[in-house]
Amino acid sequence: MAKYDAMGDRVQRRVPIAVWIMLLGLIISIVGVIWCVNTDLKKYIKSENLSKVQEISDIKDLEFEFDSSTIDISRSSDNNIHVEIENAPEGVYKFDAQDGKFSIHRKKFVSLIKWSGISNIPFLKDIYPQAKISVKIPDGQYGKISIKNTAGDLTITDALSCEEIEIDNGVGKLTANGIKANRSEIDNGVGEVTLKNCDLGDADVDNGVGEVSITDSTLKKTELDNGVGEINLSAEVNGDMDIDNGVGDIQIKLKGDAQDYKFKGDDDGVKIKGSKDSDDAKYKVKLDNGLGDIKIEFE
Repeated sequence: MAKYDAMGDRVQRRVPIAVWIMLLGLIISIVGVIWCVNTDLKKYIKSENLSKVQEISDIKDLEFEFDSSTIDISRSSDNNIHVEIENAPEGVYKFDAQDGKFSIHRKKFVSLIKWSGISNIPFLKDIYPQAKISVKIPDGQYGKISIKNTAGDLTITDALSCEEIEIDNGVGKLTANGIKANRSEIDNGVGEVTLKNCDLGDADVDNGVGEVSITDSTLKKTELDNGVGEINLSAEVNGDMDIDNGVGDIQIKLKGDAQDYKFKGDDDGVKIKGSKDSDDAKYKVKLDNGLGDIKIEFE
């Protein structure tokens, strides 16, 4: 039914400007996708191969920041750090060595414009392939090691020994063997984490969406935070534990005496096999369970 104002004139219905803006954005997006699919974009994208040899003489800390890459970190056969980067977006990565720290950095603005995450879009994978990165590190005791990868698979094939290690894997798979650290922080966004034969010290493990498996390892004070997915821990834990489960399951096999652990917190969805809950326990275990199960047993 038509509407009239106080003067008896008919009121014209107007489409809100926000709707026009949304329609314009949608049209531009559709045109952009059609253009990408039907255009040879490879001629617009430049990549490069990089190589770096760094003497380790005064290097104590390592900081690596990668973007949409497949990364392999292993032990070098000499006393130098060897870096090989294949098919990297041109002008994104830079090397730096100063104040006892060797770093590989992304130039954030260039990375955002040229590359950031675009290699994970299905129909653009052949145009924007992931970079392949190899880092070989001499054996030794390091201070702090920091590794960050926005998307892709990260593999640590040989032992890394340091005071502190931080690994932040955005989307992909993280596999590591033989890490030794007094303090460790493992942050998994979306994907899978597998750690074996590790000595993680005071450990903070945060799983966003996916699965985390830590086996044949030793930890001290431990925090496990599971968002959506599953955490499996089979280890010797010599310290207090804080376990927070959102949606999913946490399964823990502790090596040691059940009398050493005193549990408190949620009971719903929590099953503890073999616990005697002694008042003389060495360590306290705090349990916070959302939707899912927490299972703990001793071996």
